[in-house]
Amino acid sequence: MTSLLEERYRRLLCLLPASYRRKWEEDMVATFMEGAYASDPGDPEGVELGRPGGAEIASVAALALRLRLGGADAAPRSFTLGEAVRRVALVGLLAHAVGALVGAALVVWTAYRLPGLPADAVPDAYAGRWQALWGLTGLLWIPAYLALVHGQHRTARILGLVALAPALIGTVTDVYADGGAFALSRSYWLLFDALPVLALAAFHSGAPPVRSRPWLVALPVGAVVALAVLLAWPTGGREALVDWPGLWCAGVFVAAVVDVVRRPAAPHRALALAVLAVAVLGLRVVTLVDQMTFAAVTPDRPTLVTVHAVEAAAMLVVAVLFLTVSRRALRRLAPA
Repeated sequence: MTSLLEERYRRLLCLLPASYRRKWEEDMVATFMEGAYASDPGDPEGVELGRPGGAEIASVAALALRLRLGGADAAPRSFTLGEAVRRVALVGLLAHAVGALVGAALVVWTAYRLPGLPADAVPDAYAGRWQALWGLTGLLWIPAYLALVHGQHRTARILGLVALAPALIGTVTDVYADGGAFALSRSYWLLFDALPVLALAAFHSGAPPVRSRPWLVALPVGAVVALAVLLAWPTGGREALVDWPGLWCAGVFVAAVVDVVRRPAAPHRALALAVLAVAVLGLRVVTLVDQMTFAAVTPDRPTLVTVHAVEAAAMLVVAVLFLTVSRRALRRLAPA
């Protein structure tokens, strides 16, 4: 007769891929049960009513993550999923690092009153000295990105979590200070910022090394492009047609076009683009909704809404297209 504890262990092992479970489930359950009885030999009936420990749950979850987001020696489908998540992490940290470089440039630009930067391009976060120093904590995204590119996965995870902390604190304080206005878009921004940090879990010991050169080149190129957009910021109180969600939409759309031209597309690139397109689509939609709900009505508002709606529609097309492509590609690959 199966004990309650054994049933719970078997349910926990459902986190693992079916093929792995078929091969190792009995051995793992026997090991777990043997350890549980050894921990309290005087009360076997009480042991059988227990639950898996936190360390056991964590170890199984980590094993499941490693098997499902496979490394170089994993089954093709598992490896593709892992590569897609790793690409999402790289792209996300690259965007954070570019944003940090641009933010630092704005601080220097405003501190030394250098000419050429439209006043409207300076965020409120850089208006004061302490706000500027607080904003510079975002520079931690740069070493986090460089650590990841150079294979220092643990360092990248630590720095990524530390760099995310100001965004978490800033979101909570801003939502509280504004009485809930823009809470939807600010909360989504926080989740959006956290996405690449969570995706760093795919960079386990079995992950293949990153080809560092193209990713290192992408950092200064991205910063120059972002600064060029800021220099084109409109003046005289007019609102900018391109914001950060708009830059994300443009980047994902261009990447999608390039991927279509480079047929046949690699399955992991298609899946990563699908994930990014869905995430950016959500960002564009929630910022558009909050803008229409809370922002002041200006003469530029109809144009802004039209542009942002077009961006959302483009992301929807990219998401549907690449979700379809990646789904078909994954079906053709051997599972884990």
